[in-house]
Amino acid sequence: MITIIENEKKSPELTYTFNSEEISLLAKLLREKQEILPLGLEKFYNELQDTIYNSLSLEEAKKLYS
Repeated sequence: MITIIENEKKSPELTYTFNSEEISLLAKLLREKQEILPLGLEKFYNELQDTIYNSLSLEEAKKLYS
């Protein structure tokens, strides 16, 4: 489910809960295409990477990105 709300600045904010398979697939896609990511997605990409690295063991992370 995708929820769009207005924050205190009255700009839209998107909320979505990813399952583990979606996170893995999205992380792989973004890593493979990181050199062509549109400007403005760097923060999202970095947050996703940090979340994944903090939730996986080193071996799991290596497997995900190989």
